[in-house]
Amino acid sequence: MARWKQIYWDGAGSFDDYGLTINEKEIGNPAKKKRRVAIPNGNGYYDYASILGEQYGERQLKYTFNIGDYATLRKDIMNTKKIKALNWLVPGTQRKLFDEAIPGYYFLAEVQDAPTFTEWKGTGTLEVVFTAYPFKISDKYEGDDVWDTFNFELDIAQNTEFNVNGPQTRTIFNQSVTRIAPEIVVTGKVQVTLNGKTVSFDAGTYTRSPISLGLGENTVQLSGTGTIYFKFRKELL
Repeated sequence: MARWKQIYWDGAGSFDDYGLTINEKEIGNPAKKKRRVAIPNGNGYYDYASILGEQYGERQLKYTFNIGDYATLRKDIMNTKKIKALNWLVPGTQRKLFDEAIPGYYFLAEVQDAPTFTEWKGTGTLEVVFTAYPFKISDKYEGDDVWDTFNFELDIAQNTEFNVNGPQTRTIFNQSVTRIAPEIVVTGKVQVTLNGKTVSFDAGTYTRSPISLGLGENTVQLSGTGTIYFKFRKELL
């Protein structure tokens, strides 16, 4: 028997744990947020995307779930399932949402608007709209080139962790559609020059590093002694 495709939310599956089947869904796309200023005494606009990078607004993910006991059409069972589903989906803040139909990626999302329920003869549909971070986020870090999960259309094999013993030049590819500030993990003491910024790192983990990876190929100058790991995930539309 084929298993229903489902979403995973807050550690639970919509079908496996709540018996919900997906009637329909709409994965919305984010719109660009333009930062333009009219050119004084001239024509057109100046687009700040070249300085700030392209920016995007939130996206919406709309899921409509079937709810009810289709064998008995009992309203009390339907309402119990609805209560359990609402208390699973609605509370809390932004967290990971996995959709089995989009393998290898997750959304950061939360339910902000009230879900709507439509009843029909002891069954019903529950429409839930998630408001999400603009990008799909890879569920593995760059540099994790496990063969079984490697996507030849979207992934690239590369090293993101380096041994440093004196000056050297390395290349890191950021295949995201946005600039990424990687987490930096260092042993020893390493100096990094990346995209015009030079920062010295002592041993430790830096979750809010002051350096960022531009789109595509990034040339990284390293010096010092130790190891450095650029820890980041790909973010795509």
